[in-house]
Amino acid sequence: MRVISFVPEDDGIDALPPLRTVLAVVLAAAVAVVAASARADNQPPNKFNAHGITFSYPASWVELPVSYEIQIGKHLWIDSIGPPPQAPQPPTNGSPPPSSQPASPRPNLVTLAASHVSVAITKKNIGRYKKYFAATIRQLAASLHGQVQSGPTRVNLASLPGYAFQLTAQLADGTILENHLVFAFKQKTEYFINCQHPQNDPLAPEINSGCDQIMRSFRPTK
Repeated sequence: MRVISFVPEDDGIDALPPLRTVLAVVLAAAVAVVAASARADNQPPNKFNAHGITFSYPASWVELPVSYEIQIGKHLWIDSIGPPPQAPQPPTNGSPPPSSQPASPRPNLVTLAASHVSVAITKKNIGRYKKYFAATIRQLAASLHGQVQSGPTRVNLASLPGYAFQLTAQLADGTILENHLVFAFKQKTEYFINCQHPQNDPLAPEINSGCDQIMRSFRPTK
């Protein structure tokens, strides 16, 4: 998975600070086979409680061991969760698959990350950076052969101010990914969430529902 950090340059007008924005827009995620037992629909949701945040997510989802390629910047942490990868199906001739055969990459997941920024961003001053976010996301979309579908839209993640975007990206095999990006700030800490799935994928409703659950329940714990 490529994780791209953009560091804006001082344009001499707005004097934007060097915000290290984490953009985890999944290109080529290598996900290992995860053994996950089936859970009934009436099971309570899973709880994530680490890195000074907490949120709930669907009971059937698991934490995914995704490989990241950090291109620029230093990130405090990065985690991914989502539906468990499907194990390889045995060949039709009945012979078992090789034990070393991995699951297929599954770009249906939610990636969360945090990074340090150079200035404290608050509800009072976040509007100053709207143009910067818009320009950065347009640049990102162009580099990924996609487009910005909506945003920047002001949002609050719990009590934290932020911006949201809808973005498409194209993988090397031609697959179109749909990404829902949210950036939220707690002073000098930037939280980033990317909910993504292939266009028209059967798991899209599940990813969107799980993403909404994460957004509603997201809380800083310290």
